[in-house]
Amino acid sequence: MLNETPPFVFEGPNGILSGRERGEELLDQLMDHMQSCEPDGVTPLDFSEIAFMDISCADEFLSKLLMRIGSGELGTRYAYIQVANLSVRETLEAVLRLRGLAALIRNEAGEVEVLGSLKTPIREALDVVLEKKQGTSSEFAEALRKNINIACNRLNALQKMGLICRVRDGSVPGGGRQFYYESIV
Repeated sequence: MLNETPPFVFEGPNGILSGRERGEELLDQLMDHMQSCEPDGVTPLDFSEIAFMDISCADEFLSKLLMRIGSGELGTRYAYIQVANLSVRETLEAVLRLRGLAALIRNEAGEVEVLGSLKTPIREALDVVLEKKQGTSSEFAEALRKNINIACNRLNALQKMGLICRVRDGSVPGGGRQFYYESIV
């Protein structure tokens, strides 16, 4: 079961984050923060103190963070975006689309949305996971009305993007293995 960690609160002079160099510093700080947290943790990325961020800064930390999460470098540590004004949100969206990545954001109303690029079948699978919160691959296959192989391929793609967490659940009767998936938000 995933646990929410203390948020990583972004700060910048006059509420501005600018430049690749600053993005690199933020990535280092964020990596230290996430690695200091227990495994199975989800870190909210809090932009409440930021009024503006340029694309080069956002690209430097967000793209690389998501690629590291997706590669498994952080183990079972994940991140999502929270508290971002429209300007910051648009910058993050532009970077994610440019890089073909996606991230989850919890808006002010507490609803979870997707920023970035997701193909329709993958988005449908994510919507089911966000709705159900957790379940086995066969439960999600049933909810998606797809065979288990198709559902597993979509769930694995989401897991590699760092949008959901996958844990091995065990064997199934007749052989094979079953995975358990959980929403990170």
